Amino acid sequence: MARTRAERLLRDPQRTREISSLELFFDLAIIFALTQLSRRLLQDLGWESALQTAVLLAAVWWLWVGAARTTNWLDPDTPFVQRIIIAMMFAGLVVAASVPEAFGRHGLVFAGANVAAHLVRHLSIIAALRGHPVGSRSARAAIWFGSTAPLWIIGAFLPSTPRLVLWSVAVILDYVGVGVGWRVPRLPPLPEEHLRVSGDHIAERHRQIFVIAVGESVLASGIALGQTGLDGIRVGSFALAFAIAGLIARAFFLPRGLSLRETLNRRPSVVAVRASYTHLVMIFGIVVTSAGAEILITEPLGEARAQWSAAILAGPLVYLGGRALYALLVFQRRPWRASTGMLVLAATSPAMLRLPPLAVAGTVGLVLLGIVFSYGRIGPEPIREGTRLEQLVRKRRNPRELSAYELFFDLAMIFALVQVSQRLLGDLTLVNVAESMVLLAAVYWIWVATAWSTDWFNPDDPRLQRLIVAIMFSWLLMAAAVPSAFGEHGLLFAGAYAGIHIVRGLVIVPALRGSPLQTRSARVVIWFGISAVLWLVGAFLPAPERLALWAAAIVVDGVSAWFGWPVPGLSAPQRRLKVIGEHIAERYRQVYIISLGGLVLLSGLAYSSAGFDYLRTVAFALAFTNATLILLVYLPPPGRDLGSVVNATSPKIAVAAAYCHGIMVAGSVVAAAGAEIYIRTPLGQVNAGWALLISGGIALHIIGRALLGLVIDPAQRPWRGAVAFLVLAAITPGLLITPPLVVAIAVIFVASCLTLSYRRTVARPLRS
Repeated sequence: MARTRAERLLRDPQRTREISSLELFFDLAIIFALTQLSRRLLQDLGWESALQTAVLLAAVWWLWVGAARTTNWLDPDTPFVQRIIIAMMFAGLVVAASVPEAFGRHGLVFAGANVAAHLVRHLSIIAALRGHPVGSRSARAAIWFGSTAPLWIIGAFLPSTPRLVLWSVAVILDYVGVGVGWRVPRLPPLPEEHLRVSGDHIAERHRQIFVIAVGESVLASGIALGQTGLDGIRVGSFALAFAIAGLIARAFFLPRGLSLRETLNRRPSVVAVRASYTHLVMIFGIVVTSAGAEILITEPLGEARAQWSAAILAGPLVYLGGRALYALLVFQRRPWRASTGMLVLAATSPAMLRLPPLAVAGTVGLVLLGIVFSYGRIGPEPIREGTRLEQLVRKRRNPRELSAYELFFDLAMIFALVQVSQRLLGDLTLVNVAESMVLLAAVYWIWVATAWSTDWFNPDDPRLQRLIVAIMFSWLLMAAAVPSAFGEHGLLFAGAYAGIHIVRGLVIVPALRGSPLQTRSARVVIWFGISAVLWLVGAFLPAPERLALWAAAIVVDGVSAWFGWPVPGLSAPQRRLKVIGEHIAERYRQVYIISLGGLVLLSGLAYSSAGFDYLRTVAFALAFTNATLILLVYLPPPGRDLGSVVNATSPKIAVAAAYCHGIMVAGSVVAAAGAEIYIRTPLGQVNAGWALLISGGIALHIIGRALLGLVIDPAQRPWRGAVAFLVLAAITPGLLITPPLVVAIAVIFVASCLTLSYRRTVARPLRS
């Protein structure tokens, strides 16, 4: 029986917890927005600036909530919903780009994009679902957003203070609207069942966005470390900032036994609204914490300034306030621990105003540590069935669900990719390109090895969780050393890379004593020990010899994985090398979308700093289009599933998929550097290196995607990618004598044709 249009657009109740690729892609706009907001706050730590930042964050947050609720009610895999999410993401990126001057010359850009995002979303749903309860709900929401639109637009033409007043009123009304169930005079109120959300989906979305917010704080700290130097005191300050971010994240998931998913499914619909309100407060605290972390890293022992101390204290204070409201309004628990932490911070703040940033941050860290230890003593104990060995090797219950530690770990990848992209852009000589690609391969292989570790072993085991945190910190230091890895910080980069792999083995191999899996891990650490020699010796050699040895080390690591890390006398059956297909496929998808975060972030920063003139707006739109197209090309057609292929074949397929994704990640890095060129100088000088960089990003993606198609289905002929690559190669000589914007238009046209071809693909049944 044929389904109606409404039934086709509604989300399948059986897939309530699945998060689509476009939803993850949308979250990249939030990373950029949070970066912009923390930088804006750092420039002016006054009260009025803080209030302005809070209003801007509230507007950005409500865009995310609107998108999350849209994909909660509607199927994100349908083209109609995908177009809505893509349009909202572009509007969100424009909103984020205008944040620095939202209370100045770009107020109309901020207000217009914000209003358009909400109205276009609801009007589109009304047109598609007229007569359906979802359409009726959107009609009421459109009336509310339409009533606040004049406040946003009129405020954009007023000076900053009255603008703040009008926009504050508009934000409050936007939040009140959903809180009262979009009530409209003379229209009957919506029934409770039409206001409810799927607790499974909304809880997972809130968990992800919270981890992303904490990750942005780590990203900002890493950028500050890379810009100020890698001396001992600043590395120590970065370690403290990283610890504070980790404690904030840890406190969010405590006490044990609380489940937002179950709470939303069990209680009235208004509880989901309260969860969104309280998450806003917590995320504002994280934004302020991010600004404080930059102060800590740039001026750890600087003079005592009241504003600096207040910024470092205020972030955790606001976060704890949001955490207390979250416990009280959502879970109906008395939040005495968070309240006590707030009182301690408030009581010590007068003395903290006279201390340097490092001492203030140290006090904050101790308070948060005490709260986390206190939370750890309540709630049901986690299940610890079996021996310690059995706990370590126990498989996850839901292979597609990633742990919070894995999500947190992935966000360090954005910082690393941004560092490589900026290094590549600084010098387009062949030597620098080769060096940058070797560094990128090392960064990526850290991620691959860690992803496989969390696949082979239980991600809920405390030993593995501590190991992930330690690897992430070392990985961030390694990324901070990228700009000078072939200079003064070569030993830091090589030492971090080798140390991560060796320490991982030294922790896991003894823990597997008595298990046949110990042989597998021993073989892995032996091969990483061989490559470690090349890394460390290369760090003491001049740049040319260093490049040769490090490239050889990367080859050793990649080839040894392909052959299953063979070691004479230490045999391991192929089945011991198997991974969980659903999990590893989800991890590859996650890192690929994360790699697009570098493209989105650098494009947005370039657009925000270069100006909002016509040409740069077109260039920014092209950069966003490029990111969207290569994501759509990446998505396999229905019936193609990398996870199923990995489960049904040899472990080499998972390794081959890692190679393919590495090529596509490199394409994202190159595309990010190219986007910054044509946004900053759209019609600038003709430069053959620039043209090759702009076209090289999509070329690498085409190669990686075609190879991935062969991995998923060897019988498939990747003619689409081959044709697109040949077309790109044919037009490249002509592009070498054209300005950057023209090159971008030509390249994106090829990507558009490739995307349309892939989207029309109908998958054939896979052979056994």
